[in-house]
Amino acid sequence: MRRNGLHADLVEKLRVDDELHRSIRVEDRAGTVPLEEALILDTAEQRRKLILSVLTEDPVQYYDLLQQARMNDDSEVVHYAATAMAQISKQADLALQQDARRFADDPNDREVLAAYANALERSLKLGLAQGRAAELQRRQLERLLKLQLADSPREEGYSLGCRLAEVQLQLQEYKAAEQTLEELVRRWPVRETPWLLRLRSAAARKSGAEVRSILQEMERTQVYLSAAGRQELAFWKGGAA
Repeated sequence: MRRNGLHADLVEKLRVDDELHRSIRVEDRAGTVPLEEALILDTAEQRRKLILSVLTEDPVQYYDLLQQARMNDDSEVVHYAATAMAQISKQADLALQQDARRFADDPNDREVLAAYANALERSLKLGLAQGRAAELQRRQLERLLKLQLADSPREEGYSLGCRLAEVQLQLQEYKAAEQTLEELVRRWPVRETPWLLRLRSAAARKSGAEVRSILQEMERTQVYLSAAGRQELAFWKGGAA
């Protein structure tokens, strides 16, 4: 790591495709192997090769795997994982501070606003802040998303609204989340995300009757569901049975 360094833009790359990015090619092995299994099953030498491959490829994409690796029984693997996580945290903190300063200096710049919101969202997804600090970040993110929604094109408003509702649910602001989701369902009645978030909201409030009602509404509305959406819907139907 000291020789090659870490990419300066690692913090920007967060989306993980489980099937593609969680498997990497290893020398002297046929095909690919899931990294989670390799950390448990492979030899010490192969585990070290795998963790080093992760570090040189893109550590941020494998942050959750690095957390697992930090608990490995191989001290060298633990050292690499802990060092990478510390570096990722440092870079994310610096990026967040820079975006916060830029927003304070120019709060009316849409690009600056979006960059700050994205930085907060990345920090929360990585779990870099805990407890009260995480709550304050979520409240700031909620504020920023509302500002973005106030002046956004229709299509951008959909993704912003879904993000806002998710943050409101995490903050347990259920009334506000329901208002956000009702507006999303009104404007985009057949898109799955607002409906699935409504189901999560009802479940979080322990309202089985509302879960069943939403499921019936979804069936009447003929909501378009992706493969992941169908899988989640099957889960809720099983719970509501």
